[in-house]
Amino acid sequence: MADAAWGPPRWDRWDLAARILVGVLLAGWVVLMLRNLGALSLWMDEGFHYLAARGILEHGYPLYPSGHIYWKAILYAYVLAAGSFVFGLKAVTLRVVSVLCMAGLIALMYHIGRRFFSRTVGVLAAVLLAFSAWEWEYARLALYFAPLQLCYLAGLYFFFRGYIADEKRFKFPAVLFFLLAPLIHQLGMGVIFAYPALFFMRGARRFFRRDVLVGLAVTVLFYLGIQIQEFFFWKVGFVYEKTDQSLGGMIGYFFGSFNLDYFREFFRSFPRMSLAVLAGLSLCLGTAVVKRKGGRPVGEPAPARSPWLFFNISLVLPLFFFGFFRTHVQPRYLAQLYPVFVLMFLLALREVGHGIIDGLAAPAFGIGKNRMRAIFRGLLFFGLIFLLTEGVRPERILSVVNRRYGDPITADIITGSGRFEHYDHESVGRYVAAKIRPDDVVIAIHVVFQKIYVGRVDYWLWSGGPGTWDAWEKTADGWKDFYVGARWINNAADLRRTIAARPGRRIWLVTSPSLFRSDHINVELYDYISVENADKLVYRGKDGMSEVYVWNDPELTAGGRRTCEGEWLSTRRGVVVSGPGMSGRAAVSWDGQARGPEESTTKIVRRFSPGAYRATVRYKSGPGLSNETTGRISLVAGRDKPLRTIVLSGDSRPADKDGWREADVEFFAARESAVGIRVQVPGGCVLAVDYIDIRPKEGEQ
Repeated sequence: MADAAWGPPRWDRWDLAARILVGVLLAGWVVLMLRNLGALSLWMDEGFHYLAARGILEHGYPLYPSGHIYWKAILYAYVLAAGSFVFGLKAVTLRVVSVLCMAGLIALMYHIGRRFFSRTVGVLAAVLLAFSAWEWEYARLALYFAPLQLCYLAGLYFFFRGYIADEKRFKFPAVLFFLLAPLIHQLGMGVIFAYPALFFMRGARRFFRRDVLVGLAVTVLFYLGIQIQEFFFWKVGFVYEKTDQSLGGMIGYFFGSFNLDYFREFFRSFPRMSLAVLAGLSLCLGTAVVKRKGGRPVGEPAPARSPWLFFNISLVLPLFFFGFFRTHVQPRYLAQLYPVFVLMFLLALREVGHGIIDGLAAPAFGIGKNRMRAIFRGLLFFGLIFLLTEGVRPERILSVVNRRYGDPITADIITGSGRFEHYDHESVGRYVAAKIRPDDVVIAIHVVFQKIYVGRVDYWLWSGGPGTWDAWEKTADGWKDFYVGARWINNAADLRRTIAARPGRRIWLVTSPSLFRSDHINVELYDYISVENADKLVYRGKDGMSEVYVWNDPELTAGGRRTCEGEWLSTRRGVVVSGPGMSGRAAVSWDGQARGPEESTTKIVRRFSPGAYRATVRYKSGPGLSNETTGRISLVAGRDKPLRTIVLSGDSRPADKDGWREADVEFFAARESAVGIRVQVPGGCVLAVDYIDIRPKEGEQ
């Protein structure tokens, strides 16, 4: 059985080598994960934790601008606030907590694998976790998943040592981690299924002892208190709108009819690995039954103390519980179980390999020597890992740490929530923050992020119904969102009235990619904003989707907007500069000091109909540049299919009195498609781009 030799391991030079290997892996992994950690905007649920941490720093508890307290993930919020108190409240400070927790999780995976199973299992568990696409995403976000995984796995480890193995000094840490886990997220309550595992494995006589019952009673009462408090006192952070305050309403709020959705989520994300885990579970339970009936070989531990059986039960029972628990079914809610899943995957393959070699191949082919059997078992084990492992792609890790706006995201823990690329809430908010006046009005689709980046939000624009983002509440002053307290606008008529009622004041509208989702912003609102008031567009974020519109500012909107202003380009080294004579009074500039090249692509959301077009670039370029140091702008369609390229030379085209040049190129769109703008700036290139404008060629459309 997989855990035949579990217990205090005997250390030798190979263990030293394994520790050094894991240590080097961890050090390199942390350095890599810290790269560009704060380069992209806060997004997803990061804004909620930012506001919670800021509330703690300002008031001592997570008070939101709306006046509500953010009880959800409260321990995690205090950890973020502690780090921000020392290093400042910013994206990189919040995200580094996840990096450190993930590093601790990888080390703990090695320790559990080594102590309970084998050195090989420990090293492989650490490696698979370190190169898992799921873990990369968790580690680079200011979300509670990485801390939850660490706390959850530590709780199971301490519980096994304290209650299954009867090591007294681990009992208190086990209960402590059981209490802390749901304070990171309520999903942490799943550790309580370690108690049924104890009952099944050790029986009623061991289960109904004072040490077990006291720990169980404390844990159950604490969890009940958390759930009662959520139902009656939470104003933000809950999953579903609460309409029935009765006992039946409470039960209906937390539980529903049974389903196997979360089993399906594991199978959908990791079909081959899930089948392997299922096979390992069957083998584990079958072996346990045989041993209970007296078939246990001499020297092997009884199922009552089997780590393999314990972790299998601790994986399966929470999944069955999810069958009744009401939540939005998304793969990211399996995060706390994923490390156990990986561990059970490795154990399943190892035991299947043992069965094939020792039970079938060895008798059939006369493999009698233990060393020869071990070699064949090892080859089969690593072969199965190579064939069946999913979601582990070391070659893609650089694409994650170097991610830019517009780059596709493929990990289903992100795409499962409807997000396929990183959103730029930051640059649009900072654009407004730099220009806002005290009497201006700010309307935003994502009020949380614009409260962070603009500094204030007066109105929340959202037409989605229940289940999209249930963030509204009725107050004495009318309907408002319950995060920042902004008044709610949910239809085009009210938006028109809000703007028309303030003829002398600038009105800013900060949109997000929700503008392009009809279940978030309906068609009437979209048409009013993007069609009727297209001339009010003054800024587009680096994701090509988030935008800023302004009313009652003729200077900013004079002449309308180009297809892509220079300051809208998604660049890392380009600096936005302001001055007269520039479209929108701004451009993007490279000073030629960078040693290496930069290449970036900016997506244009608008789709171009089939036909002929003329693209115009207004730019400044340093004279005398060689081909190797001359900037280029390429128009690309579909999946990076090149259309035309414009060389931004400083010699071949005449400049106007301010030094700006224009370059034109014509291209033909054979079918309707989106067009992207790829900017290539070699090292040493001096360049400024004012705008790129794409218009139908005269006489063609």
